[in-house]
Amino acid sequence: MRLISFFKQIPEFNELNAHDKLTLVKYNLMPLGILNCTLAYDAKTKSIVEDDSDAPWNPSPWIRIHSEEIYLRVKKIFESFVQIAQYDQRIIQLALIILILTKGFSTNDGASEPILNDGIAVYRAQNYYTELLWKYLETIHGYGKAAQIFNELVAHFISWQTLQRDLQRTLKEALSPAEMDDLLPIMKSLLHVS
Repeated sequence: MRLISFFKQIPEFNELNAHDKLTLVKYNLMPLGILNCTLAYDAKTKSIVEDDSDAPWNPSPWIRIHSEEIYLRVKKIFESFVQIAQYDQRIIQLALIILILTKGFSTNDGASEPILNDGIAVYRAQNYYTELLWKYLETIHGYGKAAQIFNELVAHFISWQTLQRDLQRTLKEALSPAEMDDLLPIMKSLLHVS
């Protein structure tokens, strides 16, 4: 919910068609979770806590559902994003905006993402924030470092997309039909299960 609230603060996101915003959130929110968690990662305690009232993140359910191997893959990608976030959190914040505006970022096998009503408006908004990220990187960190960080982001996103598909598959295999029925409607929507 905090991540959705963050996107609601973005004027270009708010100006989009309501159906398009719903589609982008429904199909992109789950893959963006890992990136969002990097902003709440505490290197001292090695835990993810967004708010003092939150319970610390516990990896054991991930291992039980997905396997130790997949958890280690997630951890490796997460740590790559954490390095960028600890270097400069604005990079991650801008990347979150760019990726929520990315049609087809989610790699769900069984769910076909609807066509956007105003794809050009989404493209313009995404293009604006991509250019803003590049200008920010170049101004703050210099051309060479900007190119390095941008390349790292793209490589990590591609790795994350590949792994996200595996996570979706193992989750659907791990949950029984009764457990699927017990999921909250918002989780069913985000996981693309009926």
